Amino acid sequence: MSLSLYDTSVGVFIRQLKNLSAVLQKAETWCDDNGKPHAELLEARLSPDMYPLTSQIRLAARWARNGALLNEGYAFKATDGKPELRHTFAELQQLVHDAMEFLQAVRPEDIAGAENRPVSVWSSGEEGQGHNVKLDAGHKLLSQVIFPNFWFHDSMAYAICRMKGVPVGKLDFLMGGAGPVG
Repeated sequence: MSLSLYDTSVGVFIRQLKNLSAVLQKAETWCDDNGKPHAELLEARLSPDMYPLTSQIRLAARWARNGALLNEGYAFKATDGKPELRHTFAELQQLVHDAMEFLQAVRPEDIAGAENRPVSVWSSGEEGQGHNVKLDAGHKLLSQVIFPNFWFHDSMAYAICRMKGVPVGKLDFLMGGAGPVG
């Protein structure tokens, strides 16, 4: 059996964004049930020099979208085309939903062959801004840049929720919204 780029990227991102959405829903419910201001959790950070929960969600969604590795004119998208600052649970849920919707529209043939295509992208999404990442194959961009960034921000969002007392566990992270593995 051969494993396609689509299955190892787009399918993975969609599943994990569903889980992230479920964690975010539990976080909002926990705030409401415990009389906690939403902003207290949304602005929480693991460390003063790290991004808050709002940014961790935004960046996880952005890296998932970037992980589509589309063939035609592929470039990092610095934003989703909407305001960068999301301040409410509803806005963050919409951001995650939009990323899932974008990925669900990607067909396997849209990215076929992208794993072997050389890539040169700017980390900011704008030519000349940020770091220029040049790799001889798309699968290296996915495995060395996109996956680590996606999983980092997704994990940090989960960790912030845990740190603040939201009752989420490993199973929420792994299959909270996507359902059982299999």
